[in-house]
Amino acid sequence: MLTATVRAEEMARLVIAAAQQDNDCVVTSGLVDAVMKLHADTEQGMANKASVRRLIRQQAAPAGVRVVLTDDERYWAIREQLHHMTGDEVHALRDSIADGGDVDPRANDRVLIDAISVRLSNRLSPRRLDGVEPVSIRLWDEPEPDGVGSIPEYAQHPGVVEALEILRAAEVPVATFPGRKMLYREWHSPQGPQGAFIWPGLGQTLEVSWFIDGAHDERSMRSRDTRTVRDTRNSALDDIAGAFRGAGWTVWRVESSNTATRRGLRVDVTPPAAAEPPAGS
Repeated sequence: MLTATVRAEEMARLVIAAAQQDNDCVVTSGLVDAVMKLHADTEQGMANKASVRRLIRQQAAPAGVRVVLTDDERYWAIREQLHHMTGDEVHALRDSIADGGDVDPRANDRVLIDAISVRLSNRLSPRRLDGVEPVSIRLWDEPEPDGVGSIPEYAQHPGVVEALEILRAAEVPVATFPGRKMLYREWHSPQGPQGAFIWPGLGQTLEVSWFIDGAHDERSMRSRDTRTVRDTRNSALDDIAGAFRGAGWTVWRVESSNTATRRGLRVDVTPPAAAEPPAGS
């Protein structure tokens, strides 16, 4: 059983190591939270956060890491970054935040907004910003990107990229999952996702669903709407299956066995096997 002091010391060591390896030698509140969450099931994870932060400050200089934990520390770190940006770049950042509206996390970040406001004012820059090398990590949250045809994590998945090219070539619409937060009634409406959406399955298999008004199935749907939606989804999944068969992919239709009429659920597809190189003579 570790003592409270040892727990905090071990957790501080883990946070500093994470900063050195993955965070450009910068300790932020987000990094402390992430490392403590990662080790939540260990004795170190039960350390008192205030003690961990105090020990990190004590060990920061010898470890060569910078501490950006308080709002004031974060404000000046952001000021340093903005100081090294051109006026046009800072204006573009401010405009992108304004365009994002209230759903953009940067719009509610008062430290960032204040730092941008001062940077764009006519005030002289304080001497503390002269000759300072800013940290390279981003110190604010960016808005989540939209998922077009698949979630952003799979945007560069080779199979997903190829599958989306096949769908677009066949003029099959793909659904967009907005990165911004949407109300339930907005999501499940004509403003919600509409079209094909791809999820990687086992091995090389991809699962292709069809979204109508933000839903890929008929659950929670009024019975009088079910038939129209079912016919529309069946037809769309037929088009998807045809597009992949035409591209030489293997296609499986996944359908419900619990309904009196045909009810397509999704289409599973697998790319053709790569051609084997010719045997040597």
